[in-house]
Amino acid sequence: MNDTVEKRKEQEKENQEKFAVQIVYNGVTKPLDVERNQHVTVVLQRAITLFGITQNPHLLSLFREDGSLIPETDTVERAGLKPGQLLLLRPNAVKGGVLKLAANIVPSTFQVFEDCGRGECECAVFWTGPAGDEIVDGLKHPVHERSPYGYHVDSNWLTDFWKELAASECSVKVQVHTHPGKAFHSATDDRWPIIAQDGFLSIVIPDFAAGPPTLSRAWVGRLQANGNWQQLESAQEAVMIP
Repeated sequence: MNDTVEKRKEQEKENQEKFAVQIVYNGVTKPLDVERNQHVTVVLQRAITLFGITQNPHLLSLFREDGSLIPETDTVERAGLKPGQLLLLRPNAVKGGVLKLAANIVPSTFQVFEDCGRGECECAVFWTGPAGDEIVDGLKHPVHERSPYGYHVDSNWLTDFWKELAASECSVKVQVHTHPGKAFHSATDDRWPIIAQDGFLSIVIPDFAAGPPTLSRAWVGRLQANGNWQQLESAQEAVMIP
C-alpha cells in the first residue's frame, strides 16, 4: 500500500514538472512537452526539430503572443511558461541582424593591436555593448599571453570580466583577433570562441593589423546553432560602421 502511495506521489510530482506548450510555425501548431527546469534553448532546439527546419535554424527564437522574446538562458519556469501556452517560433532579427558600431571602435581596435602585438604577435579584443541590443560601444583588451602564432587569455582576468559584464548588464558581441598572414578561422578559433552562442561574431584581421584601420580584408564569421562557423562575404553583413 505504501509503495502504491509513493509511486502515485512520484507520478503526480513528475506530472507537475512536465507539461505541454503549443508551438506555432508558418501557420501550423504542434504540441511540445517541456520540463520546468529545462533551459529555453533546449526547448527551442526541440521545436526546430519538431518542424524539421534545416535552413538557417540559428536565426529562430521563441516569442510569446505579445511579441516579447523568451530569453534562451532562462529555464521554462523562470521564463514563466504555462501549460498550453502558445509560443511563436519565428526568425529573430537580432540574431541575424547587423551590429551598429560606435565610431571609435575600429580605429581603437587597431591601435590596441599595434601597441600590444607590435607587428609580431597575435592580439585579441572583445567588442561589448548593452545586453539584448545591437549596439557595440565598448572594447576590452584582455590580459593574455601572446606569440606570433596564437594568444591565451588569462583565466583570472576572464573571471573578473564576467563579473563586470553582469554588473553592467553588457554582453560580448564580437571577438576580434589578428593573424600573422592571411585572415582565416583556424581549428583553435573554431573550437574556443569566448561566447559559444549561435549568432556570435568572430573577426580575424590579417598581417597583425598592419596598415589602415579597416575591416575590408578581414575574415568575418557567424556561429551557427550546430556549432559551425558561417563565413560572411564581407563585414558589412555583420556590422555597420558610422
